[in-house]
Amino acid sequence: MSGNHVKHEKGSYRFMINCMNIVVLCVMLILPCNASAQTPQQILKEVGITPHPGQSIPLDAVFKDHSSDEISLREALDHQPAVLCLVYFDCPMLCKLSADGLVRAVSEIQEEVGDDFQVIMVSFNPADTPEKANLARQRLIQKYGRSPEGSGWYCLTGSQAEIERLTSAVGFQAHWDETIQQYAHASGLIIVSGEGVITQYLDGVNYVPRELSQAIKAAGDEKVSEKSANSFLTCYLYDPTTGRFGSAVQWTVRILGGLTIVGMLWMMIGLQRQNLSQNDSD
Repeated sequence: MSGNHVKHEKGSYRFMINCMNIVVLCVMLILPCNASAQTPQQILKEVGITPHPGQSIPLDAVFKDHSSDEISLREALDHQPAVLCLVYFDCPMLCKLSADGLVRAVSEIQEEVGDDFQVIMVSFNPADTPEKANLARQRLIQKYGRSPEGSGWYCLTGSQAEIERLTSAVGFQAHWDETIQQYAHASGLIIVSGEGVITQYLDGVNYVPRELSQAIKAAGDEKVSEKSANSFLTCYLYDPTTGRFGSAVQWTVRILGGLTIVGMLWMMIGLQRQNLSQNDSD
């Protein structure tokens, strides 16, 4: 058996293994995620953000910070405008995307976290712990990079009662899906003044730095924006083929992942053909 023939067989075997690995990944990506047993109408009624510009958040609501110390929203604000974000720390998709989008935006504006405004992330999951909050906070601080000591960054957890006071004030509704053990919820930023007045809402998971900067400045001047977001990205997407909801973000990732894998397979097939041509010519 010639050396070229042996190389050809080894190359073909390696190619087959790689293809099988990628096929397994494809199957994992396209498998349908568990869907909620509730009807679409029920989910829609329980999930979303209803903007309440001009209203106040409960400044006396008490939460625990990353060190398990109690802190009120008044203390966290410290008379400075703030970017308030409602999350839960075990969220597999949307909360991390929103947090990353926030860090990218605040990293590109002139205002400094801690000096000019605060970032306050509050978990709406009463089961979340200060330990989880600390991990989330360290991740944010590391990505931000400007203040290693973390001044102005708050990740808070609290009781169901205090969480409901805050979510009710800002118009935030989430839904726990027992089937998939996840929350269905919307994503957005709530800008508040140093005295706790809601001045503006920003929707989505990617935020325009200029718009965020303007919103922070307006909050510093106690100006309530007449422009309010009215469309908030949610974790869930209605699937008309099943009559149920699935995770919109997870499906987006699956689709993008599938397209990426198709491209990889195409490239590998092209490279294999090129190798075969070279072996034949040799």
